[in-house]
Amino acid sequence: MDILGLPLHPLVVHLVVVALPLGALATAAAVVSPTFRTRYGTLALSTLSVGALAAGMAKLSGEALAETVPLPERHAFLGNVTLAVGLATAVLAWVWWLLERRQAKAPAGQVSFWPMLTGGLVAAAAIAVAVLAVLTGHAGAQATWTSRLPVPVASTTPDATFTLADVAEHNTPADCWAAVGDGVYDLTAWAAAHPGGAGRITALCGTDATEQFTAQHRDAARPNAQLDGLQVGTLG
Repeated sequence: MDILGLPLHPLVVHLVVVALPLGALATAAAVVSPTFRTRYGTLALSTLSVGALAAGMAKLSGEALAETVPLPERHAFLGNVTLAVGLATAVLAWVWWLLERRQAKAPAGQVSFWPMLTGGLVAAAAIAVAVLAVLTGHAGAQATWTSRLPVPVASTTPDATFTLADVAEHNTPADCWAAVGDGVYDLTAWAAAHPGGAGRITALCGTDATEQFTAQHRDAARPNAQLDGLQVGTLG
């Protein structure tokens, strides 16, 4: 999904990280302050709803982007949680808003417990949404910038020759080798920096990962350049 040649996902994510926490905190303020509620209540709930819907668009665009580049696992997980909590909070906020409007029109002295209960839930959920939105954005930014850091260079000379049996001996996260094509690579230091999450790398320790690497990256220049810097030998 592209807009004017740019991937849709990072564009939508910017909307999420602005509208969702802003709308959530404004909604919490509307619950607490009658004055704020009167002036900005509708705007606060509308902003929260826009942010929650944008989180849904971010999920769909992220899944489409994952077909071409690996998405950070933590970022994707937090995004799914933020979407679920954000949508639930937006729905609950509008329910509270309707109950509050009904209470405002009720005869003097007639007090309902439900606006107070739902308002408390909305305030708590809104704060949780704001925190989740910030954590999700941070996880995505951290993975994006980490992937641009210099690649750890393997210490063993690429002139060495290894067999698949040799590779299989390096099958733990603390000592992780893998074969790709006719090369052997030390992935130990790279696992923590991998944009798709360390789990995708540690699952390959001690194996021939040619099929997995090719399926994910094919001829992409950066992943192949990063892999070249990790070579410790050739497969013989």
